[in-house]
Amino acid sequence: MDSPKRSWSLSTLPPELIEEILYRAPPESLIRAKPTCKQWYSLITSKRFIYNHLDRSRKRFIRTVGTVQVLDPVTRTRSETPLPKEFQRPYGVRTMVHCDGLLLCTCGYFNYRNTNLAIWNPVLKKITWIKPSTCFTTSDYYGIGYDIKKPRYEYKILRFTDHRYDHNVTYDEDGPEVEVYECKTNSWRTLDTEVDWQVDLSCKGAAVMGNMYWVACNHGEQYILGFDFSVERFKDVCFCPPPAFNNYLACYNGDRLSLLQQDEEEPWDIVVWVTNKLADVDVSFTKYFSVSRPDVPALLDHTDMANPVYFIGKQKRIIAWCEREVFGGDDEIPPTCIIFNEIDEGGVRTHLETERHCRYGYFGTFFCGYVYVPSLVPLPV
Repeated sequence: MDSPKRSWSLSTLPPELIEEILYRAPPESLIRAKPTCKQWYSLITSKRFIYNHLDRSRKRFIRTVGTVQVLDPVTRTRSETPLPKEFQRPYGVRTMVHCDGLLLCTCGYFNYRNTNLAIWNPVLKKITWIKPSTCFTTSDYYGIGYDIKKPRYEYKILRFTDHRYDHNVTYDEDGPEVEVYECKTNSWRTLDTEVDWQVDLSCKGAAVMGNMYWVACNHGEQYILGFDFSVERFKDVCFCPPPAFNNYLACYNGDRLSLLQQDEEEPWDIVVWVTNKLADVDVSFTKYFSVSRPDVPALLDHTDMANPVYFIGKQKRIIAWCEREVFGGDDEIPPTCIIFNEIDEGGVRTHLETERHCRYGYFGTFFCGYVYVPSLVPLPV
């Protein structure tokens, strides 16, 4: 006689085991799983679960050129979805800043003085426009973060301008130089701070532990400029190592910064520096590793191409996404390829073309793409 079959379902597992399984699921799958039952919906939408899941999620690359393209560096799979109608003409996305799966997007085109600002969660497919106190311009820089002494979801936005491109605009006409937007109250506050530095054009900022960081220059010295959202104050974090032709800044290990240096004229040499923990009193860069191999490509092919994006993976590996022209064909305009590179001390480990287009130079975004972590964090406004 056959023994009776045992009935089994995921709901029969202990709650803590179910939660552990759901932590390992991608956020897109969790959205589909929310209607399963009241218990799952309550868990998946709780702030505790959302931020614990975020802290376990891995980095991806994202770009918005015609469509939304997301590349998973681990599986090397690329997904493509339609560009949200809010970001279609005349509101093309120009640059992004990432924090907790939220993308702060500047929208508009380079020949327009006025810029629009939006917060976007690609996973939730939600977008909110931020109204300016006066106006946004092409000389503005932005940051997004939070006060570490308050709930993490009470996000703030920083705006500051160096008037680099507004030669014919006076200070009074342009509005305040530095201001902070409280997402909780939907209001701007002006900070009594004078901008006497210039941010490196290739650095739109790195968010680390609720604060923002940029490569900046003042009186010929390159250094890391930080903004602490808890006290709403800029700070000089540390000097940069002697500069190469190109410097690229990124978050490292969740609580530090990495700086990748590569000379455009001698691209076979790459140096990667990392800081100690940013919460330490004294922060400085230490050389992490270097690559000196003849097969190393220039991450910035030339100055008319979009800037590359990167992060440092395990085992001292550079994970980068960049644009590169392809020569040798019969095309009047050489096609531009989007290349996924993995580079370590032994040289190039992966050189994978993920996309090809036939437009030349800047045709939509200043950067090739952006590093972000997909999340279920709701829009803060």
